[in-house]
Amino acid sequence: MTTNFINAIALETAAIQGHIDIVNLLLETDDSLAKIARNNGKTILHSAARIGHVEVVRRLLNKDPGIGLRTDKKGQTSLHMASKGTNAEIVVELLKPDVSVSHLEDNKGNMPLHVATQKGNIIVSEHIL
Repeated sequence: MTTNFINAIALETAAIQGHIDIVNLLLETDDSLAKIARNNGKTILHSAARIGHVEVVRRLLNKDPGIGLRTDKKGQTSLHMASKGTNAEIVVELLKPDVSVSHLEDNKGNMPLHVATQKGNIIVSEHIL
């Protein structure tokens, strides 16, 4: 539960760096850690989805499938974050628990498909469709 200088806990640091063994260990110790959001509302799933660590995303969704519907202060879900990247496999994983996440709008009215097309991510856009 201790945070570093950017207010991130150890689980978030491990997730961002793609250290799946550490992510597994920390989640086995306390699975509620995955629900902690930073002061901007982003969860660990938001970060892992944006960076593109598929195994971390799978593990977090297996622990709590509903976490993919959580939004940050901008109204963005983890799918919005993944739509900014180029990893279509992450998008597929985020859609598995509940495809309705693809219809959620952020505070500016953008759905994940809008984000992907704005970024020119054709493959990601196709997976969202």
